[in-house]
Formats: sequence, C-alpha cells, structure tokens
Amino acid sequence: MFSFDDVVEDIFGNGKYHLLLIVITYYGMVFGSFLRTGAVFLGNTPNSRCYVHPFDNKSVYPNLTEDFIKELFIPWNSKAEDYDRCKQNTFDDIGLCAKNLNSTCLSQLVNSTGMSVVECVDGYVYDRSIFKSTIVTEWDLVCRNGISNAFSRFSFYLGLFCGSIVGGVLCDRFGRIKVFRTAPIFLFIVAFCTTYSPNIYVYSVFRYLTAFFDFVTTVAGFSLVAEITKTELRIATGLGYNAAFGAGCMIFSLLGYVWRDWRQLETAISMSILPLIPLAWLMPESPRWLCTKGRLAEAKKICVTIAKRNGTELSADVWHKAKKNFKCAGIEKNAKNNINSLKEIFSRPYTRFFIVIDMLVWAIASMVYYGLVLNIGSLVGNIFVNNAVGELMELLAMLFAIPLISFIGFTRTIGYSLFFASVTCLASTVALQFGSHIAGIESFATVLAMVGKFGASLAFGVLYQHTVEMFATVGRSTAFGLTMMAARIGSIFSPFTVQTNYEMPWLSPIIFGITSMLAAIVALIFPETKGLKLSATFDEAEKKFQEHLQGTVTAKVFCLPKASENISNNDDDQKKSWVSDQNV
Repeated sequence: MFSFDDVVEDIFGNGKYHLLLIVITYYGMVFGSFLRTGAVFLGNTPNSRCYVHPFDNKSVYPNLTEDFIKELFIPWNSKAEDYDRCKQNTFDDIGLCAKNLNSTCLSQLVNSTGMSVVECVDGYVYDRSIFKSTIVTEWDLVCRNGISNAFSRFSFYLGLFCGSIVGGVLCDRFGRIKVFRTAPIFLFIVAFCTTYSPNIYVYSVFRYLTAFFDFVTTVAGFSLVAEITKTELRIATGLGYNAAFGAGCMIFSLLGYVWRDWRQLETAISMSILPLIPLAWLMPESPRWLCTKGRLAEAKKICVTIAKRNGTELSADVWHKAKKNFKCAGIEKNAKNNINSLKEIFSRPYTRFFIVIDMLVWAIASMVYYGLVLNIGSLVGNIFVNNAVGELMELLAMLFAIPLISFIGFTRTIGYSLFFASVTCLASTVALQFGSHIAGIESFATVLAMVGKFGASLAFGVLYQHTVEMFATVGRSTAFGLTMMAARIGSIFSPFTVQTNYEMPWLSPIIFGITSMLAAIVALIFPETKGLKLSATFDEAEKKFQEHLQGTVTAKVFCLPKASENISNNDDDQKKSWVSDQNV
C-alpha cells in the first residue's frame, strides 16, 4: 500500500545528501549537549566553609593549616558526616589568642564556655583545586544563597519547557526549515551575552532564553530529519540524535577541563553554535510537511532536488501515486482550513489519552535523566572523568538500543529500561546509606549511578523516536513539543532534588527509583510502531490508537469510547492495525 514513505524510498538513492542533512542536525545536538549539561561545570559547587576572620588571612597567619582551622572553628555536621559548610564557631575570648596562637591559649579557648555556633559572617572559602571560578564561587551561591543556583538551573529548564511547546507549534504552522534557520541566530546571541552576566539574576534570564531557542532548534531539526528518512533507517537515525548528545557531553568534559573559569567556558560554548547558522541553509523544507499543507508543487520541487543530490531522480509514477493518495486522504481540505493541531490532538479521546500518558512518561524520564546528569558533581571521583563515563553510558545505550528494539520493539524497550534505571537508583541508595565514607562502597554507588544513567539514557533516546512515530504528520511537531514540554516539567524538578544531596544524599535516588518504576508500568501501554508507516492525518492516528486499546482493561478503566460503526465497517485494508494506504 502506497504512502509518502515510498516517495522517500524513491529519492533516497545513494543517501549522501540525506547523510549530510542528518549530520547537520546532529551537530545541533552536540552543542545542545554543552548547553544542557553546562550547569555541571558552570554551576559546580566546590567544597566550601566559612571564612574565619582574621585567621584565614595568610599574610597575617601564613602557618595555619586548613585542618587546623576546620578543627577549631568549623562545627561538625552529623547529617552530612562532614564539617559544616554554613556555620562556624565563635569564641568570646578569641582576642586573647589573636596574637599568640600557641597550644596553651588554644586549649583554653576550646574549653571555654564562651563558644557559640553562628552562620558564616565574613563570606566563604572555596576549594579551587578543580575550578578557578564558577557562578557559585563568584556570587557566593551556597548555604542560604544556594537556592539561587538551583533557580538558575530551574530557569534553564523552564526555557526548555517553553521552547518545546512553542517550537512545536511554530514548526507545524510555518514549517520546519524556517524555524531551523532562524532559532540558532537568536541562540548564539543570548548564549554569548550570558558570558557577561553581572549577577545571578541576569545570568538566569539569559539561561532561560538560551534554553528556549536551543529547544526550538531541536524540535525543528528532529521533526525534519524524521520525515525525510527511510523507514528502515528511522530507528538508527533517531537514536543517533541521542548518541550525538552523549558524544557532545564527552567533548564538553574536555572543554571543562581546559577552561576552568566559567566565563571562558561559556564563551567557548557560545562559539560552538556559530557553524550551524550557515549550515542550516543547506537544509530543505520537509516535503512531507508541505504535502500536508497542500503545497504539492513545492514538495515535488524539493523531492526532485533531494533525488538529484542523492544521485537518482524522482519517478513520475511514484509522484503521481503520491498526489492521488494525497487527494484521497482528504488532507487538501484540512490544509485549506488551516486546522489547529493542538486542538485536534485533544479533541480525539484516544489521541488525547496517548499524548497524556506519553507526557507523563517523558516528565519522569527527563527528571531522572537530568537528575543523574546534574548529580555527577556529587559522586565520588574526578568530575571530568565521571562526566565522560556517564556520557559513554549514553553512547553505549544508543548502540544497545538498535538490536534491542529490533528484538522486542519500542514499547518494551522503554518500559524495561526505565525499570532497570529504577532498580539501580534504589540499589545506589542502599549503598550510600550503609557504606557512607567507606571508599569501596562509595565507588560501588558511583558505578550504580552510571549504570542507572545507562537505563535512563536508553529510555530517553528511544522515547524521542517512538513519540514522532506515534502521532500524525499534520500534528507531529505539536505532539513532540507537548511531550518535550512535559519533559521540561520533569527536568525543572531535577535541580531541586539534586540540591538535597548536601543534607539528605539518599533522597534523590529514592525519588528517581520510585518514579522510574511508575513510568515503566505506564510505558508498557504504548502501541508498538516498529517498522510501520507514519500516520498522515489525525483520523488515521486515532483509528490506530482505538484498535490498539479496544477491549483492553486500560480502555475500560479510563472509560475510552468503543470504536464507531464508521470505523469498524471500513474496508479490509483499513482494518489492518498499523498500516494505511493513505499515509503521507
């Protein structure tokens, strides 16, 4: 049965031009990884303590060691099992020893009854052995100001949230390529301006705008490539997006190692965006999207160009069948009516049900994924190595996903990988609780966190491809944007869960473990799309969703309506579950 996938097959040829287009969009994911994991280095919180005046003044007391100052002036925090970061001891008789720091005086000082514990009064001392400067050390974003660091991360994920929904709507309304060419320009401007932020408030605003334009770019690029890729290569291409993200994060570890000052690192990040601005002009509009908008002449012209650059030509017979099936599908009428894709998605009960549960799974998967990314700075070991190993897990997950999807399909891959992430997160909690400050067990907890990252990355990557395949072409970018919006809601919570590590290191793995288990159960409700053609219209997608759930417990529990007589009496070809002869 004919569909627009047959047109894509016809113009694919040697695939060289397609490969170029894919590589361009992959590059967008590489610098996108710099932006989305930037907080690991830019906002790193090093070990810190109160600045103790005047004893931290090395010009006056050059011989006082760090251990000596901690033992005398920094109280012990039993919850964190370490010296307190936010409090210090003060002594009423401190002046007696100010000029005579000998053992007798200090012994009397420690045993005096005039000691009290207060919040830091003269600022903080930071461990600068790893980073010369971060936004935390520059603006003292620790203790009672620590929430400001979490807020800067929150503002970034809020930007991703807004960019996801706005990007989807813009792509479905104005086209993929217009958005893909415009958004990187604004992205470069705001990313570069971030370098000159005078305070945390301006920094947070720029981070919000950076995230917004970054994800608008992502939605446009991902939708475009998914729609011009052959069916049998769609899985590998989609998973390659996340592999590119993982590779970018590994490169970012190198950038963070080279540039230890956050402003220099932010400048390097912004410069990485520049190449995409001219490269985007090598990309064509999605001919599949043009067809759904009734712009057949433009679609044919682009298909002819793509075929020529792939060393082949568009068959007249193939295009004639495409036009015929396009008209039979009734898309021309919808195109002229300029339908509201957001309204159409939520007006159909089965489509509405699947977009909602997809959004739920995305929210949880994103919270766990980015939570584990941001948590890297809290793990035992070198932060640069941990970040690189964590992203190596992402690359391995994407390689592992291809044969796994071929064997068990999208749905079970997502469910099982989330279950795997859940188990490892809970196991790491047990390790942290019973092995705190035991080097071997702490290292084992780090290994478990990396294994959990593997499971979360696997689910995260497969969800990208499965989402674009589930929903109709006419509303694909909107559906993708909605799920990305939900994902951003989940990621918004991740900085605050990670922030609890300083007081309750067991809490965030517990949250990640329990929610991952819930998402794993829900994900198993999804319909399978492996190897099947993309739906063109909302009615086609709704019919497929109905057939998948009819008579199931899920349909009864959620009071989903039975299939209409109109659908049930369709011809035999239309009764086939996931194949339509009028796909575009």
